[in-house]
Amino acid sequence: MMRNVPGQKAAENLAAAAWAGHEFQDATFLWPRAFSDLGEEYDRRYGLKYEHLMRIAEVNFANAKRNPNAQTRQWAFNDKSFTADDEANPVVEGMIRKNDCGQVTDGSAVVFLASDKAAADYAKKRGVPLESLARIQGWGHRSAPISYERKIRASRDAPYVFPQVRRAIEDARGRAGVSDIGQIDAVETHDCFTTTEYMAIEHLGLTAPGEAWKAIEAGDIEIGGRLPVNPSGGLIGGGHPVGATGVRMALDACKQVTGKAGDYQVDGARTVQTLNIGGSTTTTVSLIVGV
Repeated sequence: MMRNVPGQKAAENLAAAAWAGHEFQDATFLWPRAFSDLGEEYDRRYGLKYEHLMRIAEVNFANAKRNPNAQTRQWAFNDKSFTADDEANPVVEGMIRKNDCGQVTDGSAVVFLASDKAAADYAKKRGVPLESLARIQGWGHRSAPISYERKIRASRDAPYVFPQVRRAIEDARGRAGVSDIGQIDAVETHDCFTTTEYMAIEHLGLTAPGEAWKAIEAGDIEIGGRLPVNPSGGLIGGGHPVGATGVRMALDACKQVTGKAGDYQVDGARTVQTLNIGGSTTTTVSLIVGV
């Protein structure tokens, strides 16, 4: 249980995934600071407008209103909520403001992995075709040094800020036989902060490096867009039950590809990719889920 403790205590609990005692020691809230630094790195390399981060937040909060399990489904916003207004959207750390943040949430999710025989028995007992069950068609897993700064130094001359994230995404697609992003119908990604999703948009290949803003402005990430991102509301709108989030993404991917996502269903979704990170992308896991 993470939610019902003071904010500073929750921050201390979550800081366990950082290099404790070595990085971000001057931060009050460690992870908002780390991903504010990521936003500043994007600004240095490519330029970054805060309005694009806020559009990510606005989309995810809107999607969450469709999801009966989302923590923020009854939240109300005004015309200043998705701006740099210090009262409506106060600063947490650096460029990260309140509505840039995922929600610390209590929650759980479970995935049952079945052998071919067990899955066939399950389908037979329920009178459904075996082919109608969701499958993990591909997976990718990459690791990197725990230090955020070491990762950034290593990628200084690379096109992607986090090359290991890109490799995990490509590994999952390779194992699933997915050769083009056009074969992916939706994505559930780890938007612990808006800057994290901004990074994910381009690492997923929806745009070239440094050009995530183009997909945001075009509406590509919205339900009904070219590649809906976080139709569930993600961590920002849905909530972040730390330790269960990656499994929750797999569950929502399963719902999408079996047509059981309800009001946040992406029409015709048959293949969904998940992207889950630990720490400052110290570990990255991506799944391809389909039927």
